[in-house]
Amino acid sequence: MEQRYTPQGYASPSAILITIAIGILASLVLPILYIILGQLIPNIWFIAIIAFLLGMGLGFFIDLGVKIGKIRNKKIAVIIAVFCGLLAFYIQWVFFDTIIYSRKGFTFNLSSTDMKILVDDFFFLFTHPNILFQEIVNLNEVGSFSIKGTGNVSGLLLWVIWAGEFIVILGGIIFAVLNGQVIKPYSEINDQWMTKRKFLNRIPVVENKELLLSELNNRNFTVLNDQPSLDNETNYAEVIVFESAGDQTKYISILNVTNPTGKAKDKKVKNVVTFYPLQNANI
Repeated sequence: MEQRYTPQGYASPSAILITIAIGILASLVLPILYIILGQLIPNIWFIAIIAFLLGMGLGFFIDLGVKIGKIRNKKIAVIIAVFCGLLAFYIQWVFFDTIIYSRKGFTFNLSSTDMKILVDDFFFLFTHPNILFQEIVNLNEVGSFSIKGTGNVSGLLLWVIWAGEFIVILGGIIFAVLNGQVIKPYSEINDQWMTKRKFLNRIPVVENKELLLSELNNRNFTVLNDQPSLDNETNYAEVIVFESAGDQTKYISILNVTNPTGKAKDKKVKNVVTFYPLQNANI
């Protein structure tokens, strides 16, 4: 079985509170921007894209909290992500319902009195989920948008679309968190995240992963040495090193690279090894 870095499961109360606080702040701001963009460009495909971006954006801010709080517990990170995702989905419905049922509808032409009414309505709906849900049911009966050539979408189809929106947002945030800071190597000795070495070694394309791992298990670390002769090749492998000063353990990830033109936009990578631990390795 391939060795790899395993988070130690650390998550202090203060770290959790920091991450939740950042996540809540993002859950209040990003959904409002999401609804505004959706109203400016009421296209179902555009809304699907920004729904995923909303989830990824929330994941980014939770990831920031994970990094600051030094959380190394994937389950807790995911629980926080789900909580903030649910809150964000609720907030976007509160804001959407507020502007849909407001006297002026969606507009930036609001007086101070209009803004006060809008804020009051927002907080009223936020604190009365039963009323919000009833208004959503009423909205479903008449439809909230139309698709070209079909008229207003309502009923079961609209429920399905809203459910899809929820899945996309929540899926985006969970994806971002599970592929973010929480899985990165951490130096327990130095109590800090390991840093990614800026210089990446180039080695021949890894054709046989098991053979490479066998060499590493036998402490033949020369297979990871940089080979300048590959600088002009279009096919090679990159060795990424994560390290922390004074920590005898390093972690490496290896990617097979194909880059026929040498341009960043044409670079394609395939993961071969992820966060493999090396003890006392001079690389």
